[in-house]
Amino acid sequence: MNKAQPDGTARSAPPGFLSLKWKVLLLSSLILVFIVVSFTGITYLSLMSDFESQRRAQHKRYASEVEGLIDQILKDLHQLAELLPLLEGMGTDLLAANGENIAETFDPYWASLQLNKGIELIRFYDNSDQLLASWGIPESDTHEGVMLNWIREVNAREQPVSSLSCQKKCIQFMAVPLLVEGKSVGVVIIGAPLIDAVLGFKDISGADISLLTSEHDSDRKSTEMIIPHWNVRIAAHSKEMNTAILIKVAEQYPDFSHLENGIQISWDNQYLQVKSLSVSKIDEHDKAQFIVITDITSTMRTIQSSTRQSIIIGAVGLMLSELLLFFILSRPLSRLKHIAFTLPLLARSSFKNFRAELHTDGQKLWLKDEIGMLDETAVALSYQLEKLEDQVADRTQILARKMNELSKERDFITNLLDIAQVIVMTQNASGEILTLNAYGETLIQYTEKELQGTPFVNLLTPDGDMRDLPAYLEEVRSEHRDQLRHEANVLCRDKSTRHILWLHSRLTRHSENDPAMLSVGLDMTEHKRTESRLAWLADHDPLTNLYNRRRFQEELEQMLNLAARYGHSGALLFFDLDQFKYINDTSGHQAGDALLKMIAHMLHGSVRSVDILGRLGGDEFAVILPQTTAEGAIEVAKNTLTCLNHGKITINGRSHKASASVGIAIFPEHGNNVHDLLAAADLAMYQAKEAGRGGWHLFSNEEKTRERMHTLVYWKEKIEYALLNERFLFYFQPIMHIADKTVDHYEVLLRMLDDNGTVLAPQYFIPAAEQTGLIHAIDHMVLRKSIAQAAEIQHNGLRVRFSINLSAHAFHDPELLSILKEAFTQYDADPSNFMFEITETAALEDLSAARELMETIRKLGCSFTLDDFGVGFSSFYYIRQLPIDVVKIDGSFIRNLADSPDDQILVKALCDVARGFGKKTTAEFVENAATFSLLEKMQIDYAQGFFIGAPIPAHDSPFKDFL
Repeated sequence: MNKAQPDGTARSAPPGFLSLKWKVLLLSSLILVFIVVSFTGITYLSLMSDFESQRRAQHKRYASEVEGLIDQILKDLHQLAELLPLLEGMGTDLLAANGENIAETFDPYWASLQLNKGIELIRFYDNSDQLLASWGIPESDTHEGVMLNWIREVNAREQPVSSLSCQKKCIQFMAVPLLVEGKSVGVVIIGAPLIDAVLGFKDISGADISLLTSEHDSDRKSTEMIIPHWNVRIAAHSKEMNTAILIKVAEQYPDFSHLENGIQISWDNQYLQVKSLSVSKIDEHDKAQFIVITDITSTMRTIQSSTRQSIIIGAVGLMLSELLLFFILSRPLSRLKHIAFTLPLLARSSFKNFRAELHTDGQKLWLKDEIGMLDETAVALSYQLEKLEDQVADRTQILARKMNELSKERDFITNLLDIAQVIVMTQNASGEILTLNAYGETLIQYTEKELQGTPFVNLLTPDGDMRDLPAYLEEVRSEHRDQLRHEANVLCRDKSTRHILWLHSRLTRHSENDPAMLSVGLDMTEHKRTESRLAWLADHDPLTNLYNRRRFQEELEQMLNLAARYGHSGALLFFDLDQFKYINDTSGHQAGDALLKMIAHMLHGSVRSVDILGRLGGDEFAVILPQTTAEGAIEVAKNTLTCLNHGKITINGRSHKASASVGIAIFPEHGNNVHDLLAAADLAMYQAKEAGRGGWHLFSNEEKTRERMHTLVYWKEKIEYALLNERFLFYFQPIMHIADKTVDHYEVLLRMLDDNGTVLAPQYFIPAAEQTGLIHAIDHMVLRKSIAQAAEIQHNGLRVRFSINLSAHAFHDPELLSILKEAFTQYDADPSNFMFEITETAALEDLSAARELMETIRKLGCSFTLDDFGVGFSSFYYIRQLPIDVVKIDGSFIRNLADSPDDQILVKALCDVARGFGKKTTAEFVENAATFSLLEKMQIDYAQGFFIGAPIPAHDSPFKDFL
């Protein structure tokens, strides 16, 4: 921490100091660079992955096409073999097994088959596997032993046999039994080259293909068709194919196995992919391979272009973001730094130097911001501290003089001390109690005589930081310190404790027996209890005494962190009461509150001491089960539901049973953060309700997306249909001016008419509208219709004021203001007849934007109400920052107002705060005369609730005849 110099000036930055501005800029730069690099890399990898997937699928298709061409060759050979016995004279020669006659009869057909069918070999064998006649490839170039095996197999089974051989040439052989007059007379072997398959592939696929076979020196006919690095020759290739490409690839990749995964090369400003095809028709010992060359130029250039664009856009965005962030942060953080370096002067009571240093920061800004307010507040604080310090010094001197005078008038002192509502005692130089006034005796239940000679510190409880207190008291008694202020708990005779604020002052002594110190104690017990109550309310639900949503989420986040650190699993149980709205509607909110209390008590009794229980709002409860499994969570859910089924309350002659649906989510399996885990448990709860209520459901990842999308699509269609077909209904609830006992205005409440005639409350469709983006359309419809109806009522001679709820998304709607102005003009409506209700969350995201929009709307003549006032401590901040006219005290403080002294204290305090800021107050959920009477005594302006009037449809409202 920076300290002031002895002359009162602020010290400069200490060694190792780095301004907050540069820290923010450095961290944001690293984050932005990481985002840009990650986005570019992911984009490139994604494009390449898609490209590789497409190429793999394409090569599979190529292989299938090649195999199909080979199958077609086999089919043609088989058909040709079946036609041979039908040639003129062949049948007789084959029956006679006369090789010379067969040669003489078939020889005229051989040239035609070579030219037209591409046949390279025909051999005729008899039933004894003896060669009768042959044409084409010499015997030295064929596999006589292999062919003889084929002949034996065909004669034995009378079934054709096919085989592909690529040892010298790639020839497709077909051995087919010869049938003459239904009798097997031998076997014919026909061989055809694969050149037709290679040529046909180009026509089918559009890609170039070549057939490579093992190189044999004795068979080498042309060195241009040899690829020495692979020791293969090109047996056949597409007409348009450039064989130089294969030679270049072989030079770069001598290992032929690289072609199995594909190789990309650059050739004549083109990108080509060379890849071998795995064809099942070719045996591995044949050492033949199909190679496909595909042009991928357009795809690669598209990927490169996309990557370059991502890098350029990311770099430009990074530079602009840094410049904008530097411009935004430079001035405010410099001012903040100046204030931080100047504040230590306050600790040294250098108030004038502090103000002088603070005001050298520059001229005042046109528009104040938080730092400007901090500047003004610091200056005001310096004046107050200076004034208080002067007052303390003056009052200390006055008190010392008064005590000197009172020591001479003992009787007057006794009477005065008895009247004072503070503890007044004196101590001697050893710290022992000498005197105690009557109020002190009453408060701590000890008499002055009993405490005389007792050390003062023995009267205090040992809790808190008491180590340095005796030393500080000794400084006052020994005249090294004038005063000492501290707080401590005093132990009374009945073992109770009182929280006392002590002020110890040094007394002027005339003799050794005179008191050395005066101790004055102010009882702060009730004040501390109120503070504790407020702190407790910040974390708990006042109705059920369970954790509220905020504290429950904090506990859940801590539990998730512990589970992640130690590898434990746990469970979240999400309870939603069944038919709770029906109970409220039929028996009133008092019955609902009683049921909630009973449910909370039963849940608390059915879980372990280490489990964490909370009420998330309305009729929703949740339980955290640490260190448990899915089976354990299910068992707890079953036991809890069994316990709840025995719960029953009776209100106003009606009996209501407790029932709930439970959603179960396991962490970290179903979510490793609070939001995802609550969403999973919530979805599981809805599954349990759909299964018939009163049951449980364990969440599964497979149903998460499907369930959410099903729900959103379902409600999106309903909302769109309701907007299109006028299915939204307006209900009006009267709000009474308490002093006049007259209805001052009405709150406009929105309902949806379902297809089956059911009237749906907002909680059913508003969340879906917010997620699907239809909330703006609903806001626009409500504004137009409300303004139109109010204007029509006014034009018929009756003035009515409407209070309209704005959604949390209204402040991000660029069309809201223009629609509002247009509606006022179109319907000639008086803007002063409208007030808009907002909640803290509606303005929380962008406070400045919300304040600006509210001020603009107020200039039109409208007013604003802050709803749910008092639920969070931030309410006091918003009542000061936002242009609010009325605050609506949250119903949780009003429901049990007549029976809860704590709620009465809180409501009165909230009312005083609002009145202090010049705001009017409205109390909602007023349900009985006793509550209304208390509100009237507290001077609250307006009341709303079933005691005043329930929400009624527009067609049943008091002004129905004017609509």
